[in-house]
Amino acid sequence: MYAIVQLRGEVNVSEDVVDTLEMLNLHHVNHATLVPATDTYQGMITKVHDVVAHGEPSEDVVATLLRSRGEPAEGEAEVDDEWVAEHTDYDDVDALAAALVDEETTLQDEGLSPVLRLHPPRGGHEGIKQPTATGGQLGVHSTEQIDELLTAMR
Repeated sequence: MYAIVQLRGEVNVSEDVVDTLEMLNLHHVNHATLVPATDTYQGMITKVHDVVAHGEPSEDVVATLLRSRGEPAEGEAEVDDEWVAEHTDYDDVDALAAALVDEETTLQDEGLSPVLRLHPPRGGHEGIKQPTATGGQLGVHSTEQIDELLTAMR
């Protein structure tokens, strides 16, 4: 599973990239989504790599994101262990996060919004004009790097 975070806006970006961001449910800067690691999504990530950061997050970070930024698709409720036990097939947020990382289910399948609206990173970005290879934050991240970014933005 990949976590994808939109770090740059859509100004001066080709229409194909904007359409792909919409297909990924990334409509604003600092929004994130969790998608399965399939060839289709890999192609979409390749197309938008200049405006997003992506990587494979750990279960702990996904659970933290769901608790702090997860939202039901309908209604206004806090996503906690009680909500997950009542509305999904899982007992708690940690079990749901493990299933998401193992690609057994998706946020939409469990009645959650596919978009995680994140806070700008505490401490600022390391650079949103450069790829990770040259010291920036755009493009592919290791598990540790994407966990650090998502934790700063939770």
